[in-house]
Amino acid sequence: MKKIALLISALISTSVYAQFETTTESAKFGPGQVVTLEKTNQFDLIGHAVKVGDLMPSAQLMTSDLQPYDTSAESKKIKIYSVLTSVDTPVCVQQAIDLSAYIKAHGNEHKDIEFYAISADTPFAQQRFIKEHSLSGVTYLSDASEHQFGLKTGSQIQQLGLLTRSIIVTDINNKITYIQRVPELTSIPDLVAAVKVADKNL
Repeated sequence: MKKIALLISALISTSVYAQFETTTESAKFGPGQVVTLEKTNQFDLIGHAVKVGDLMPSAQLMTSDLQPYDTSAESKKIKIYSVLTSVDTPVCVQQAIDLSAYIKAHGNEHKDIEFYAISADTPFAQQRFIKEHSLSGVTYLSDASEHQFGLKTGSQIQQLGLLTRSIIVTDINNKITYIQRVPELTSIPDLVAAVKVADKNL
């Protein structure tokens, strides 16, 4: 338990003044895969690994407004899921602000795309996070209760009970068309690349 507490502390204490780089690197989800923190700490991924071409599995989540959400529900819109490790980390702050800023600047160009942010934080922590950073244009989803999203996509970090930083795009039929799972937790997935894939499926 002490080791896990130290690892979480390292994740949270990453310099708030750093500007974290967007990366094009990607790795797979699921068992046998690891994600690093500051290149030195390694964490194991668990769950059923999804891949491009799979249907998004049904994970029962809760929105930050305490409404149920099923990732397999039909909406006839492209979906982009920005997966955050924890809203209490500076990397996630940047990832979330970048997403909100992109939607504010380009929202009219992407009316057929729904944007989501998923983390294992509680809905109440997400509410605080949204208010603190004046975030808009994104539906926040909590995987805190049963970690269904993490376990059904292979994005669950075993040692931390958190989600590994990534981005997933699904088409109007909920088929996964794009995945980027960053190998290093202090780097940010490429939102623009994900949007380009989404646009091709409109």
